[in-house]
Parts: sequence; C-alpha cells; structure tokens
Amino acid sequence: MKIKTSDILIVGFALFAIFFGAGNLIFPPYLGFTSGESWLTAALGFLTSDPFFPILGVLVSIMLGGQANVLGKRIHPKFGTLLAGISILLIGPLFSVPRTGATTHEVFVQSLWPGIPAWVTSLLFFGLTAYLSLNPSKVINHIGKYLTPMILIILALLVTVALFNPSTPSTTSQVTPVFAYGFKEGYQTMDALGASLLASVVMSELHHRGYTDKKMQMKAGALVGLVAFVLLALVYLSLTYAGASVSTYLPNHLNRTTVFSGTVSLLLGKFGHLLMGICVALACLTTAIGLTSAFSNFFMNVSKGRLPYQGLTLLAVSVEFIISLIGTEKIIMLAYFILTVIYPIVMILILFSLFDSYIAHRATYIGAVLGAGCIGLMEAFALANPALAKSPIIQFTTSLPLHNYGLEWFFPALGLALLFTIGSVLHKSFFQK
Repeated sequence: MKIKTSDILIVGFALFAIFFGAGNLIFPPYLGFTSGESWLTAALGFLTSDPFFPILGVLVSIMLGGQANVLGKRIHPKFGTLLAGISILLIGPLFSVPRTGATTHEVFVQSLWPGIPAWVTSLLFFGLTAYLSLNPSKVINHIGKYLTPMILIILALLVTVALFNPSTPSTTSQVTPVFAYGFKEGYQTMDALGASLLASVVMSELHHRGYTDKKMQMKAGALVGLVAFVLLALVYLSLTYAGASVSTYLPNHLNRTTVFSGTVSLLLGKFGHLLMGICVALACLTTAIGLTSAFSNFFMNVSKGRLPYQGLTLLAVSVEFIISLIGTEKIIMLAYFILTVIYPIVMILILFSLFDSYIAHRATYIGAVLGAGCIGLMEAFALANPALAKSPIIQFTTSLPLHNYGLEWFFPALGLALLFTIGSVLHKSFFQK
C-alpha cells in the first residue's frame, strides 16, 4: 500500500490541532517579550521542548505499541501506569484545565466586562465543561473543526502586521541563558506528558485509513509528525517574533496573559483583540472538555469501572474550578516546580525508548530516570526556596554540561544508566549462574 499525501496532511493537521491548545498561545509572545532581541535563540529552545519532544514521544509510543503506559513500562508496568496517571492529572484537573478557565477570564471576559469577578467566569466555564463532558455533543466537534483555522487566520494577520509594520528595535533580553529559558518555558505546554496518550489516537486513525502494517504505520506516523512539527514551529516562531516586536511598547514585569493581550491589541487593535478573545475562550472550552473526558476515561479504565465516569468528571471539574481561581500566573508558577521534576524523566524515557530494541536491561531505564529525576528535584527545590540557589548542590547542577541548553540532567541520567547497566550485568554474572 502506498502512503497517500492526503492521509498524511489530514492526520498531520489533526495532530497539530490536538497539540495546539489555547494555553499554547500565551507562552510564545511572552517568550519574545522577555527575550527581546534574542527572541530567535529563545524560540529555538522552546521548539526543542515543544514540539520536538512531544512529537518524538508520539512516534516512540507508536513504535512501542501505542498504549498510555508504554513509556514507563520497561521499568515496570505499574510504573508505566503511575507515570501515565501523573501525566493525565497534570494535563487535566491540576494544571492545564484550570488554566483554561483562568485564561478565558483574563484574556476574554476581563477585557470586556472588567467588573465580573473570576469566580463567576469559572463557575459558568466549568459548569459548561461538566455538562458537555457528561453529555457529549457534536457541537463541540464542530467548534473544534472550525476554530483552529479561525485562530490560524488571525495569527497570520497578527504576524503579517508585525512583519510589515515598522517598529522600534526589540529590547535586550531579560533572561539568561536564553536558550535554556526558552527550553524550560516549553515545559508549560505539557504536551510531552500527553504524547503516549495521543499515540493511540494517531495509530487508530492510520489503522482506519488502511495502514495496518507496523513498518507502514511508523513511516506514515513519521510523516504525520513532520507535518504537525512544521505547523507548530511556524506558529511558535511567529508568535515569539510578534511578542519581541512590541517589547519596547509594553512595560516590564507583565504576566503572560497581559503580554498576549497587549501584543494582539497593539498589532490588531480592539476588534482584533475581541475576535482573538472569543477564539481563545472557545478553544479553552474545547480543551477543557477534551482533557476532562480523557482524565475520566483513563481512571475509569485503570479502576476497571469501579470508579464511574460521571463521578470522576464531577470530581475533576470541582478541582478545576477551585484551582482556576488562583489565576493563570500562579497556576503556571505552581506547575513549574512539578514540571521541573517530571519533564526530564519523560524526556529521558523518550530518548532511551528510541533505542529500546538495543537496551537489554531494565536497570538501564531505572538509572536514567533516577539521574534525570534527581537533577530535576534539586532544581525544583531551588525554585521553591531561593535561599537554596547558592547551596553547593544547586551550584553543582548549574555547572553540569549542557546547562546553557536546559539539558543539565542528560549526562547524570546517562551516567547512572551506565552504572545501573554494569551493576545489572555483574549481578546476573555472579548471582544468577
């Protein structure tokens, strides 16, 4: 069977649409705003953590079978399920979904009706999320179908204005090292955490289109991933440039939603801001419904039906409503600590899983996860308590190779993987004869 270009484009656009949630809009302009004249370096760092790692994660998961627990399964099936569970909690009721409600208020409602408190917006937003999650409707599918093209058209207009509207030079960068900052800002999209979950969606769609052979699925999957990568990269580069282009017009120390709103208003005016606000609100709603449903389905399946879908959905929406009230920026800061620990673990598992057929020992994966996780944990403690930033342990992490690229966890993970592999070989040689 020959691979059809139309199939690759359709599935590639679908994968792009799934990854491109409302939250992905607010990070690149802020990245451009804070990095200023160094926006391209920051954008390349961002592109490395998203979309490169998430799409690589989808392809690796397809290669390994496409189940939600596939990335951690080599360590132990229960560890794989635990990692998948933590990931769906983070991209569901704990961080991503509450952020959609908070973003809707700050980008859309607050600009039109500044007197409406956040709790009213969130109550309506998550009430609608609960209703539509419990009563699946084709309306949401239609909104999602037409929403992405609308947002892309507005973004194209935004970037065209930024390119052809003469502006003052961008400000000097407020962050250092710039590439590493962009790389870790990409954690906030949380797309890599959902990579193994999305692999099953891609596999199902390819199978439905007649790609049943494993090698053909991998080849088609790689082309699908390439399409999604190019689309996401173009959007992120464009938005980062747009943020950098208005950096001299906005005051320092603004939060992400304010920078996003300010960028749109400066380049497209009030009508453009209104149109983008409506699109963002609808995109947030479809994202919230999709992730809430995914959370409920995952834990219903894990519990083998003992936890009912309806109860899980109502629990998730209640948690999402409460967390949304702390605001987008505080949700991002809270998520940053946890993502600093878990993202290196997921990324090292993706990298090692590429060579799964050549890795004979479970201990190799255990060592890699411990190495990456320990470095991430040290950095998370430093973020939580700035007084620790000058401690010898934290100074050690900043002196590691690849620190300027945000990959300081890579060599410790590689080193422990090697040590654990040697230990496993010696153990089998001396104690299992």
